[in-house]
Amino acid sequence: RDRAGFPIVMSNVAAASLGAKAIGATASDSRFPVSNVLDGEAKSCWITTGLFPQEFLIAFPDTVSIARIRTQTRNVKSMAIEYCDQREPTSFDKLYGPVEIEESSTGLQMETQQFKEIKCRYLKVKILSGYSDFAVVYSIEAEGAM
Repeated sequence: RDRAGFPIVMSNVAAASLGAKAIGATASDSRFPVSNVLDGEAKSCWITTGLFPQEFLIAFPDTVSIARIRTQTRNVKSMAIEYCDQREPTSFDKLYGPVEIEESSTGLQMETQQFKEIKCRYLKVKILSGYSDFAVVYSIEAEGAM
């Protein structure tokens, strides 16, 4: 509840439309930039370049509270997410993982991780291993409040 006692509505605080940015990817292809994971488009994605681990940061415009993360991926075998609550992304704490993700018969892997609410300025998404040489991240949603 907020200071006035009203319930806080949880929303995707990792949306590019709210100022979140995906930055610092270890793999780069101009056709599939890491910014695609936050754009809300179902067909856009970020693709790794064959070696593992791969990672990127999600930077929020201000401190946010997060209690759940949803991912849509393909060929990701194991991943972990860390967070940083400082102004500069210099020191990260484990949020969850490594999480083993089952291979999907349709290819699309949809995962939801719920946890005790944390406050952060940055998330570090780590793709630790894949089912093939290349892994795909379609979207990352962080449910919380700004």
